[in-house]
Amino acid sequence: MKSLLKLSSLLFLFPLLFVACKKEKTEEVPTGPLGPKYPMVINNVITPEVLESLKKNGMTINSGTTPPTINGVFLFSPAYCTFDNSGNSRQGTYFNDYKVQFKNQNSTDYSVSMEYKELSNGTDSGGDNNATYISGENNLFTVFSQSKGKSGSINYVALDVISGEAAGGSMKNLIWSKYLVSKEGDDANIFLVPVGTTRMFTDKDGLSVSQNTFDVLPEQFKGLLNKTSLMSAK
Repeated sequence: MKSLLKLSSLLFLFPLLFVACKKEKTEEVPTGPLGPKYPMVINNVITPEVLESLKKNGMTINSGTTPPTINGVFLFSPAYCTFDNSGNSRQGTYFNDYKVQFKNQNSTDYSVSMEYKELSNGTDSGGDNNATYISGENNLFTVFSQSKGKSGSINYVALDVISGEAAGGSMKNLIWSKYLVSKEGDDANIFLVPVGTTRMFTDKDGLSVSQNTFDVLPEQFKGLLNKTSLMSAK
């Protein structure tokens, strides 16, 4: 009889334990191939294989789901090439300076708009193609952008990845990688590097100063002689 009472007591407690267990179970946040350290939407822009390739070749990638706010215009100067697999390596050389603009950052969907402009009468310029997203934490960030640009008369599509540290209105230690996805014309690779090329650049002095305007000012043309745009074949 005592055994029967013990059994019925256990059967009575079992549903309560089951409910308690269900309550303790936390809802899982969906993740993509990049894993839980990156906002889900970034999987739409870059694959783990490309990400690892960039890291292997010296690209800084800041993961995390609490990036800083980076809205503003910044001067990427001097632009120094740290990696180039184009077959005509320009690693260790300087390129033209650029302005980079970030705006409309949304902390809910991790989106941010990105534009860039070469400080040479705007010869090379571009911006968002389909989507631009941001990851990071504290003051560190990485922007992943599907961009559409124009260099001279050549239209192109590139994957731009830009990492850095927000620092009191300016940026520190910016590093910018460009992967050329496609281009219209230029089959002989006279004007731009071959499709599939990756180049990486740093702001050599470590500080990308905030700018009052995205416009290119005449005084900013100085020192651009004998330099080229970031994806130029020359």
